[in-house]
Amino acid sequence: MGKIGRTIVTTQEIKRMVQKVADEINQAYGTEYDQVLFVGVMKGAYLWMADLLRALNADVQMDYVRVASYEDDHSTGEVQIIHDLKTNVLGKKIILLDEVIDSGLTLQYLQNVFLQRGASEVTRAIAVDKRPKAIQEADPVEFVGTVAPDEFLIGYGMDYNNHYRNLPYIAVLELTTQTV
Repeated sequence: MGKIGRTIVTTQEIKRMVQKVADEINQAYGTEYDQVLFVGVMKGAYLWMADLLRALNADVQMDYVRVASYEDDHSTGEVQIIHDLKTNVLGKKIILLDEVIDSGLTLQYLQNVFLQRGASEVTRAIAVDKRPKAIQEADPVEFVGTVAPDEFLIGYGMDYNNHYRNLPYIAVLELTTQTV
């Protein structure tokens, strides 16, 4: 399984990063939220999404999409939509909410899908960016809570085999090996 390692982002730091990103989104969209749709990428985005949407200064529309791209602790390289949106995205400004970006594959896939469906724009609001610096610079995320090292992270929606999502902080998972 694994055990909780060192803390990367504390509960207090999470509160500050949520407010920072909410302020940035409020500044970018002002009172023009009528055509904005916040889309949470489930399961992981649920804590980030709840915290962030409560910190905004407006009534907002939201929906969820559930995708699969991981098996155990590694990416399969393919993205599948398991549960699709109920909201029509035609003409909407979509803000994708996810707790972490590592390869960027899932969010790129969803951006393309929603643009093909007629969204007027698709931006991203990510709690944790753990991509290498060169990739961050080549493909900057519009709204980022914090940057973290490229390690296996758990907590605040991030999991290992569906465990540890509910931790109120972000930590490194220390994998343990079992001997038979």
